[in-house]
Formats: sequence, structure tokens, C-alpha cells
Amino acid sequence: MIRLLLAFAALNVVLLGLDVPRHAGIGPHWLAWEAVLLVGLFALLPTGRLARTLAWLAGFVLLALVVLALFDALTRVSLVRPLNVMQDWILLDAVWRLVTGNLDIWVTVALVVVLAAGLIAVIAGAARGLFGLTAQPLPERRIPLSIAVGLVTLGLVGAVVSVRGEAPPGTAVPGIVSVQEQIVAGQGALAENRAFREGLERTREQAEGRPLTGLADVDVILGLVESYGVSAVFDERYAPVIVPSLESIGEQLEASDLHVVTGVLEAPIAGGQSWLAQASLLTGLQVRYAGHYDALQAQTRDTLVQDFQATGHETAMLAPAIQLDWPEGQWFRWDDIIDKHGFDYAGPPFFWVTMPDQYTWSFFEREIRGPSQRPVFAMLALISSHAPWTPILPVLEDWETIGDGAIFDEWAGQGPTPEALWRDFDRVREYYAESVRYSLEVTGGYAARYVDEDTLFFMLGDHQPAALVTGQDASWAVPVHIISGDPALLEPFREYGFVPGMQPPSERAEHGFDALRDWLREAFGTPPGSD
Repeated sequence: MIRLLLAFAALNVVLLGLDVPRHAGIGPHWLAWEAVLLVGLFALLPTGRLARTLAWLAGFVLLALVVLALFDALTRVSLVRPLNVMQDWILLDAVWRLVTGNLDIWVTVALVVVLAAGLIAVIAGAARGLFGLTAQPLPERRIPLSIAVGLVTLGLVGAVVSVRGEAPPGTAVPGIVSVQEQIVAGQGALAENRAFREGLERTREQAEGRPLTGLADVDVILGLVESYGVSAVFDERYAPVIVPSLESIGEQLEASDLHVVTGVLEAPIAGGQSWLAQASLLTGLQVRYAGHYDALQAQTRDTLVQDFQATGHETAMLAPAIQLDWPEGQWFRWDDIIDKHGFDYAGPPFFWVTMPDQYTWSFFEREIRGPSQRPVFAMLALISSHAPWTPILPVLEDWETIGDGAIFDEWAGQGPTPEALWRDFDRVREYYAESVRYSLEVTGGYAARYVDEDTLFFMLGDHQPAALVTGQDASWAVPVHIISGDPALLEPFREYGFVPGMQPPSERAEHGFDALRDWLREAFGTPPGSD
């Protein structure tokens, strides 16, 4: 009986632990019916090869459920939504590269070893514990038959009523619910992916590139500030840092005779996967999952890039975070793609951040926009405010000193390491706010210095940061600041709900990233069929 109680207690704790991601902590339940059913079932089984095989099988099933819960927790914390195995399995490689980019490789290996050891312990412990309950021949039976039958019956009844949504208070079937959730999520993924592919076919002709004649002589620049969401402005933990920075940027723009309007758009994602945000802005589609992105790239399709090429612009994508081959970028047919290796950066990397945003802006003006004989359409995927948010660099007042970035050597090794910083989540949030402030100030500084009446400049977030920063229920909207020396270029956006100044009007958005292409076409484009 002691063996039975210990096995039940251990199984109950592990199974109830599957509920932790759903409740962002310890849930309200104290009993998992699967634990009751398993201990009763193995107490009925005779000792032997079959029982041993079933015990190890149960251990592996339990392991799969624990791994599922771990990835669910990681997805909720990082992408601010539940895990969808069908949509998210493709992200494993990206997760590994993100972790190894932020942490020392040996720290990463040590974490993997500890995690693997813990999971092996789950298998072995469950298998040995369950097999130890198996029945011996009479009169050596350890657990009375009546108790074993009673547990099986109770476990079955409890599981059935729980699945029907009638579980007694404090009880649950977390293992069964985990499997059910993934089945439902998988069915939803199939439907969403099918609808997305059908939408691609339905809008193929509508997506064909059209000249934006109203912007024929205007440089159009999209500066995407990493992890800059509405929480940075409206959350009381970050507003004291970000709002004064926005006010200061507004004063700089006004001193440079520039005008600004601000609105909000809902990003297709939160916490990560910036490439989906970029694709949504360019295609006029809300690209939410990797499967959508793959379906998009399975066919030739025009985007904002082709609209501006038809207008006569030189098009360029600056992606300093891209270090490996990026065939997906070629799908957009940019005239130029500048990845990490295309910059002349001679300064140090700062953990995941390959180069600071101020250098990226300086390079863009010096090597792309300045020398161009044609108007420019460019997207810059900024990265200084990407986790791990350390170190925080100063904004250099003299842009002429930036050059190849060797000046940033001064800050190599400054600030806490990610391993040290991430031991204190309050401090992590402080560094998040400061890194966003830095990226906003260098982006706003670039605008104040280089934007004129022949420029339409967008400064916007790519997505909200992880749930660790925002909480699970935060809006997915991001601020969008549009700057120009010509107020007429901003007038159409007032009609779409944008307001003067740098302060977003709301933390909830009425439109998604997919609206931008349609807005530009409507306000500045050539109507379909016209010459």
C-alpha cells in the first residue's frame, strides 16, 4: 500500500504539472484521474513481460506529455499563445539558434544535459514505479484485488465525466486535455492553412504590382523597431521610460520642420517570428504561421516591393540579424538584400545583436540611400531591442563618427551577461525598456537628421515582446509613427485613424499589418486598369 501511495503521489504531481502552462502557474486542481486509473490498472496486472512492457510504454507516453507541456510553456512565454504542434514544429531550429545566440554554447549544452537527465528520470521513475505495483500470485499479492478494481473503476468514471466537462471540483484529466487540445489545434491549423492557400489563389490578380504614382519621387522607408509594442507605451512599468523618449523625439522632429502622425496596427504575431510581420506588411496578408509563410513562398506573388519597382524606386532590405543563407528573402525580389555579411561593420557583436541600430541607419544613409540616383523603398529590420537586451548602448551625437562601427569597440563586454541579467526578471524588464528607448531614439534621430519633404518614413514595432514583459493578455498591437516634411503625405493616414504627434491613440488596433499595402495603394496608387 505504501508503494501504491507513493506511485500515485508521484504520478499525480507529474500529471497535474501538465496544467502549469495553461494557468501560468499552479492550477486549481489537486487530483488527476489518470493517476488513479494507472495505479489501479497496474495493481491488477500480473507481474511479467507484458506488465514491464506496458510500464515502459506508460513512461514514454508520460515523457511525451511532459515534453509537450514544456514546449507549450515555452510557446506561451515567448510567442504569447498556446503551442500548436502542427504549426510550430518547424520552429525548433529557430529556437535553438536563438538560445545559442543569447547564451554561451557551454551554458546551452549544460541546460540540455540537465533537461535530458530530468526527462530520463521521468521515464525510468514512472516505469519502475508502475511495474512495482503489479500483482504477485496469491497469497503474495501486495495490493488487495478489491482496492485495485475500485481504483480502476473510480479512475474510469472520473475520466469520463471530466472529458464530458462535469469533473468534480479540484479534479481534472490534464493528460487527456493536452492531447485533445493538440487534436483540436491541429484540425484548426489544417483549416487555417487551407483557407490561407485559397485566399492566395483568390487574390492572385489583385496582388499584381501597380505603380504608386503619388510617391513617384518620394523615398519610402520602413524602420521596424524590434519588440516595440503598445505595452512599451501604455504599461505603467515601461511608460516612464518610453513616453518621455517619444516626447523628446517629437520635439526633435518639430525642430527639423517635420510632421508626424501616429496610429496602431495589430501585428500577426507576438514575442517573435519577425519575418511573419515583415511578410504581412509587404504582401497585404496577415501571415500568422510558418505554414502560411511556406504557402506564400510556394508561388510567385507581387508585393509592395513590386509596387515600388513599378513606380521607379530602388528597393532594398537591410537585415543585420540574418547570418545564414536566406533563400526566403529572394522570394520578395528586392533589388538589394543586405544581410550581416553585406555590411562593412568592424565593431563587436552584442550577443544576439550583430550590430547596433545606429550603425545600421548610418550604413543605410551612407551606402544605400545617399548614393542612389532613384527614389528608394527600403525596409530595415532593426535588432538592438532584441532579447537579451544587454548591453544598453549610448546614442552617439555625432553621426559622422560612426563610419564602419569600430567606434563601438568601446562598449564590448560592457553590461551584464545574459546569464547574469536573466536571473532577475524585474531587471530584465528594466533592460527591455531601455533597449527600446535606445532603438527609438536612434531611429527618431535618423529621421530628424535625414527625413525631408520628399520622404515618407515609417517607424513602427514589428511585434509585442514576450509574455514575460507584457503578460499573457496584452494587445498584439504596435505603435506606427509616420514622419514627413510634407504634411500632405500624412493626410491620408489621418483618415485611417492616425493622430498628430508621437503618442498612439489607443492600445487596441482596428486594422492589422495587412492593411498597409492597401492603404498605400488607395492613397497614392494607380487604380487597376488605368494607364
